[in-house]
Order: sequence, then structure tokens, then C-alpha cells
Amino acid sequence: MTDKLELTEHTVFILNSVKLLPHYTMPVFVTPGHTKTTPLQLWTVEQLKDAGAIESSAFLWTRHTLAAGGHYG
Repeated sequence: MTDKLELTEHTVFILNSVKLLPHYTMPVFVTPGHTKTTPLQLWTVEQLKDAGAIESSAFLWTRHTLAAGGHYG
């Protein structure tokens, strides 16, 4: 298979050296690598800014919500 997935620029946040990524379908950001002992955490933009997170950007696979009009921008 030679097809490549399209990467597009998205807003991400960095909190305590951890990069939080936009959820694929919900208007929140998520912590990476959740497991049974490290549960998934969901953050709103307001919560991240209140916690001192730094806004940045990264090239990621296209998110459904952004393709449909988005709610992160």
C-alpha cells in the first residue's frame, strides 16, 4: 500500500512537558497513552489555559470535527 495519510496542522497544548492532543470527535484535548493505571484525562481549552498549558501546533491526522467545521480554532 503506497497511500499516505494526510497530516494537517492542529492546535495542541503542552502541560508539564506533556503534549495534549485534540480528541478525534469531541471538543476537548486528551492525555497520551492512557492505560488501566493511567486513565484517560479530558481537558477543555479553558482548563488547559487555567493550568498554565502552552498553546502550540503539531501536524496530525485529520480530526473528524475539524474536517466538519471544527471547534478548536
